[in-house]
Amino acid sequence: MCEVLVVTERFWPEDFIINDLAAELAARGAGVTVLTQQPSYPQGRLFQGYRNRLLSRENWRGVRILRFRTVLGYRDSLPRKLCNYLWFALFGALVARFRLPRYDLVLIYQTGPLTMAVPGIVAAKARRKPVAIWTQDVWPDSVYAYGFRRTRLLARGLDAFVGWVYAKADAIMISCRGFSDILGRYTPKPLAYTPNWPLAPYRPAPVPARAPGVPVFLFAGNIGKVQNLENVLQGFARACRAEPGFARLRIVGDGSALDGLREQAAMAGVPVEFPGRRPAQDMGEEYDQADFLVLSLADEPVLRLTVPAKFQMYLSVGKPVLCAAGGEVSRQVRDGALGVVTDPRDPGDIARGFLAMRAAPPAQVAQWSANAAAALARDFDRNTIIGSIQQTLERLLGEGG
Repeated sequence: MCEVLVVTERFWPEDFIINDLAAELAARGAGVTVLTQQPSYPQGRLFQGYRNRLLSRENWRGVRILRFRTVLGYRDSLPRKLCNYLWFALFGALVARFRLPRYDLVLIYQTGPLTMAVPGIVAAKARRKPVAIWTQDVWPDSVYAYGFRRTRLLARGLDAFVGWVYAKADAIMISCRGFSDILGRYTPKPLAYTPNWPLAPYRPAPVPARAPGVPVFLFAGNIGKVQNLENVLQGFARACRAEPGFARLRIVGDGSALDGLREQAAMAGVPVEFPGRRPAQDMGEEYDQADFLVLSLADEPVLRLTVPAKFQMYLSVGKPVLCAAGGEVSRQVRDGALGVVTDPRDPGDIARGFLAMRAAPPAQVAQWSANAAAALARDFDRNTIIGSIQQTLERLLGEGG
């Protein structure tokens, strides 16, 4: 390995898997520079200890980080969010063109808008270096899933932009197999399936952290529109009416839908707890106290192709999953016998899922947990996946782009 430039909208101390990958590449002997912005996700305000400087540098676990200013206040403002996307693409491209040290190849970690690939492409093509992209969120379909109306003008513009990005990439890695159905419309290049692995593997407490009693269902992660938690809450409320006090629900995280969910839970009068966002390294305490894990996604075409990163994290926890989602992730839960799958559109079916898991005999719960451990080892081994990414980058170096 030589010098790798990683372009990512989000990086440590924000909790994303690119942190682990960059640190591991550095530990394996690569020189790693990360181009990113000042940390502010998910609340839209700067992390403590940071200033919104135009440019700043720091080092973390052998990784050199070059940061630039971000647009704040985007969590509750769509115009600010769009401005932040545009700012990252344009100003990031300037920094990539004129302020970066030597590098031999570029790795773009694309989560969220594909526009954030622009600085990576500029950096690669300006110095005639190869570029790889690791796609976590597939455009243009995710744009429509977030509520933008599909007009002819928007579709033509997005299709042209997506085609341009993937035409410039020398290697394309996808985090979900289903993404190939969409990206195949924009590029004939081979798509390497490169899934995520658990960001902070769970290590159970030596003794049970929670006394026997009312079981706890836990949702952990971003709380936004696509997580479909409104239907989950409706389902939980129906289950509570059918069997009062049957369980508790904890929703741990932050995001644009949090306030609305709190209001919904208060109006329904159900035992839902919202402790807020917790750092990944502190989530073990939450997992210790949980009996079942909730995974939910809205029923949108692109989301049916998606396996959210929390799925791998849940597998490492090894507790049964209540899946209120369709498509690929529901198939994996069903085929792997990891828990109960419900219709994400039907709160009544979700309610039945809650009650079915609560009533499951201990032997069934134990089998679900054992199946999760087997699926994690078989499909999402960290060293195997990082080794595959490293081989892709080394191949690009050998080919010279």
